[in-house]
Amino acid sequence: MNLRPVILAGGSGKRLWPLSRNQYPKPFLVTNNQMSLVQNTVQRTLNLGLASPVIVCNEQNQYLLTNQLDSMAIRPEKILLEPVSKNTAPALTLAAIFLLNNFGDEVLFSMPSDHLIEEDKNFFQAVEIAHGLATKGGIVTLGIEIGKPDVNFGYIKKGQIQKNKYFELSEFYEKPDNTTAQCMYESKDFLWNSGMFFMTASLWLEKLKMHAPDILTACETAVLNGNDDGIFFRPDQKSFELCQSKSIDLAVMENLRFPGTSGKNWVIPLDSKWSDLGSWSSFMSSQIPDSSNNLVKGNVFVDSVQNSVLLSDHRTLAVSNVDNVIIVETSDAILVANKNQEHKIKELIEKLPTKSTSNFETHKKIFRPWGHFEILDSSEEFQVKKLTVLPGEALSLQAHKHRTEHWVVVSGVASVIKDDQKMTLKKDESTYIPAGTRHRLENNQKDKLEIIEVQSGSYLGEDDIVRFEDKYQRESRP
Repeated sequence: MNLRPVILAGGSGKRLWPLSRNQYPKPFLVTNNQMSLVQNTVQRTLNLGLASPVIVCNEQNQYLLTNQLDSMAIRPEKILLEPVSKNTAPALTLAAIFLLNNFGDEVLFSMPSDHLIEEDKNFFQAVEIAHGLATKGGIVTLGIEIGKPDVNFGYIKKGQIQKNKYFELSEFYEKPDNTTAQCMYESKDFLWNSGMFFMTASLWLEKLKMHAPDILTACETAVLNGNDDGIFFRPDQKSFELCQSKSIDLAVMENLRFPGTSGKNWVIPLDSKWSDLGSWSSFMSSQIPDSSNNLVKGNVFVDSVQNSVLLSDHRTLAVSNVDNVIIVETSDAILVANKNQEHKIKELIEKLPTKSTSNFETHKKIFRPWGHFEILDSSEEFQVKKLTVLPGEALSLQAHKHRTEHWVVVSGVASVIKDDQKMTLKKDESTYIPAGTRHRLENNQKDKLEIIEVQSGSYLGEDDIVRFEDKYQRESRP
């Protein structure tokens, strides 16, 4: 099918903290099929027989994304790296401009990367119909059949029915209050907004010029002044920072309700299992409830507990004599919330002191192009990390001004450079790196290399680094 998927892999997924964080957002969480949400989305494009996808994600998550894609059979056409998060409208605009400049005026299939969809015949048929309509002109979206009144979704009002399969698009509505959601459900005139859209690249830019011209101007300049970096394209940061932060709905779709703008805009009902996984209850819904209607995952023990969501990612979780709670445990954080008020979790996370508490921003495992590291312990003057270097990869030739490092090999074979000295370290062997020493760690073997690194000094930040050589062409980037 001549349809170009644009996968939007930004966002923070604050409702799913502490599993989801700014530097490990919801698209990268692993589902029950042992694939992450973004991996499932990329696989979906392959199952549909579409062109290679363009993926838009935040620059800070570039290596997390490539790490997850390396094991897949499909390679993206390009990964566009947002220097800062600006919501979905600018993300789609970057992709539309890039594709129009390089591949012509293709029909785009814009899709979130963090939804679960049952890929049944209804879904495949809906995509085929949407592609045909978008090829003729107009914006097409998929609307989800409403299962119950819900204030967590946007809504779409159906217009005149066409051929018993799809409708004119009448109006988009932001998330309603409880009373309005009940009325929408009872009227049978509405669908949930799936966030999936079909249109040509030029049409999206035309609508954006009408309704959000500032976004278009900022994105055009960012692409014009951007640079190609292998699989990545890096829009210009200064230009993109001037862009307004707006969703696709607010920037364009809600404006389609004005008189004279319908007619060629369509909504296709999708009667397939679908979830945006926007809450802990929905994220855990693939689990089979126990006899007390608890959704449980991990090393969890319960006694007299009902209607609760209980997840242990690291330690043993014991819960007794409570109902309607959400308890989520990770290695460095615990969330406890009222299940009946879980929509307020996002409000709580937005109040957390991110500057003084780093685990609200990132997990202890941080991804890099050479592999990843995990923080095992830390204080103001020391930090212990476990480094995993993939086969054939190497850290940059670098030096630190404020810290010393001690490396111990726990598995694999390390090739080490210290100023003019070269050495090979095997399991249980170690070396000391004084502050100011030029050094490099390489894995020239076929198996992964694991190192325990102990840092000590007056400053342990990731920006205490001077790079002299780097195979990944990083300069100031981590």
